[in-house]
Amino acid sequence: MIKLKSFTLKIIAFVLVFLTLAVVPVSAEYYQSGLVDFIQSKQQITVPIFSPTAEIRLQAEGDAVLTAAGAEDFRLEAGKEYYITQGEVELKQTELKSGWGVQIMASSSVENAHEFKNQVKIDFEEQIIVKEEEELFKVLAGAFSERAGAEKFQQQLQEAGFNGWVREIELQNQLSESEGTAAENQPAAQSANQEIGEGLNFYSAEGEKIREAHVFKIRGEFEAQDKKMQGEFQFGPLGSSVLFSYKTELEELTAYLLQSTFNAGAPEEALKAQAVLYRTSLLYQLETQGARLENLSNLNFGRLSPVFKEAAAATSGQVLVRNNEFYYNSDFSLKNLSRPRAGIVPLAQADYDYQEIINYYYDRAEMAELNELIDSELKFTARINRGLHFKEIRQMSWSGPRVITVVDYDLSVEELNLKPVLAQGVVPGREDLGDIIRSHSALAGVNGGYFHYSGRPLGLLYLDGVLVSEPLYQRTALLIDQDKGLSFSQVDWEGEFEVAELAESFKVNGVNRSAGAQEAVVYNSYYGGEMPALAEGYYDIVVRSGEILGTETEAGIKTPIPPDGYVLRVGAEKNELINMIPELKDKRAEFKNKFSPELKEKDILYAVGGGPRLLADGEIKITGEEEKFQPDILNGRAPRTALGLTSDNHLLMLTIDGRQEKLSIGMSLEETAQILKELGAVEAMNLDGGASARMVIRGFTMNSPSADRLISNGVIIDQEDE
Repeated sequence: MIKLKSFTLKIIAFVLVFLTLAVVPVSAEYYQSGLVDFIQSKQQITVPIFSPTAEIRLQAEGDAVLTAAGAEDFRLEAGKEYYITQGEVELKQTELKSGWGVQIMASSSVENAHEFKNQVKIDFEEQIIVKEEEELFKVLAGAFSERAGAEKFQQQLQEAGFNGWVREIELQNQLSESEGTAAENQPAAQSANQEIGEGLNFYSAEGEKIREAHVFKIRGEFEAQDKKMQGEFQFGPLGSSVLFSYKTELEELTAYLLQSTFNAGAPEEALKAQAVLYRTSLLYQLETQGARLENLSNLNFGRLSPVFKEAAAATSGQVLVRNNEFYYNSDFSLKNLSRPRAGIVPLAQADYDYQEIINYYYDRAEMAELNELIDSELKFTARINRGLHFKEIRQMSWSGPRVITVVDYDLSVEELNLKPVLAQGVVPGREDLGDIIRSHSALAGVNGGYFHYSGRPLGLLYLDGVLVSEPLYQRTALLIDQDKGLSFSQVDWEGEFEVAELAESFKVNGVNRSAGAQEAVVYNSYYGGEMPALAEGYYDIVVRSGEILGTETEAGIKTPIPPDGYVLRVGAEKNELINMIPELKDKRAEFKNKFSPELKEKDILYAVGGGPRLLADGEIKITGEEEKFQPDILNGRAPRTALGLTSDNHLLMLTIDGRQEKLSIGMSLEETAQILKELGAVEAMNLDGGASARMVIRGFTMNSPSADRLISNGVIIDQEDE
């Protein structure tokens, strides 16, 4: 498959004829290279907790679990120390000697002991440990070589409300090898000349290697280098050091910044105003630093208060812009993650809402929704034929890049024709769109409606006034009349088989598809030359030129289909006609199609179903639920094919590439409707998408399909012979 992105301009000129390369300035410049890289790396922000170090000491406080790819989870034992480093650890020797401290609490619960310890650590910088003795977990504060030091510290504890008593404790003292034999070994920092591996090792306090992996994650409550942590954190190699970091997203990081600069009782409108400012400033950090933000290592990623989460969520995606760029490009103050302005809280207390607060300080800026900001560039345009033009549009959005290809067909040009076509000319078949275009000598085309994997259309297909496949769930279809007029409409259908001489009529359930046991289905020449093999109990009624030739009942027979007639296959449990079989031969019969709207009254020659509707009377109108589409069609971004009619009688055939993160992520139905509206369409409908979404011009594929797929039907533009 030849893709346009790999063409040289010389080849494009040869293929499209009279190429006019038109690189147009982008309409906005929100997303510079740094933000593009961030967006395409799934928008994960890495915040180092502290500077990379050779070794990180951990201690579990509650329920903490270490995970690594390819290994079972390891549950950290509360109160016990662990180490993460590169390579092997070097063990230093220590001895234990007597000292003095203050016991301030004892509990049978390790969780209670650690919670009490954390309360004390808020007010004191001295050593606070939990030690298990005599089946109790005791909180010991301070580490003094003299009793007098412990007694003085006891008084400070009492003044802060923590009662306790002075007692002897064990103090650790590191020794070199020449200073004697150690009573207990502890891992120490990795030596500078030690060989470094490509991953990390996880050790117990006794020096036992528990796990090795390139990256570790720990979730739960624990301490790292005496800093309290709660949540999920990551450890990875960086040079010869260990990078300890927190993975987060823009909205959560905005909430953490609020928590770092406000108390929980701050006015809600003040928090919301600052959330918008922080979010805008963070975009600059991501643009200039990339996805690892070094200047936020002082943030405490512990428990996040709901107050700050709610303030960030209430303004989710809102940022400041000016002149088609983020406001930090125009106002230097938003390039720094500075503390809130002193007047924000007073303004909120004076009943200013957050938008008024922002306008008070940043009156030159405008509030915008991040998800609605698009950088769009008309990459090039080309003339295919008189009345037929091609263009490619490249966009960058907060969700990712998008590539849109458009054929603009002027419906007033008489020598051009639009019509749906069937792959290989028969229902149970599929074909490459490029081959369909070539076999019809067409100028351009896109894939058409939905289809079964066998190639049978799923929905309306009406060719030269003949019904090839019945409508499904009254879904939207493209209708083309004999004067080349186009319209979109939801089409309903009922079929009827009438034998007037016997005063009998019966419901027909479908066309050119398998019949259920209680159904009657018509097969015409678009199915091919013969029927599928007849199943036991089923029977076929053969009609040619309006006359019943006979009835076939023998199982296994593949009844021939008359080129100027049809075969009605009747299910084994549909008994209305069984008793009439001897009377049917040579009787006149008629297969009646009843459409709504009535296609013959509207002089419709061609129709192809798709759906859902995207635009009606110039406004977005998505009829997906009404047309009973599944969630995989309705939800999320995907490759799309769509048709749009403009007010000046042009047809826009549009494809959107998708499922390719670096090239194009696709669009939702709403986004597809929006781009069609921006291109001038006032009426629009969706066609089959996904891997089927493809545009071919003069035999060449002009978009980048997400996969190779043979299709059941397409919509083509050809040129009348002179």
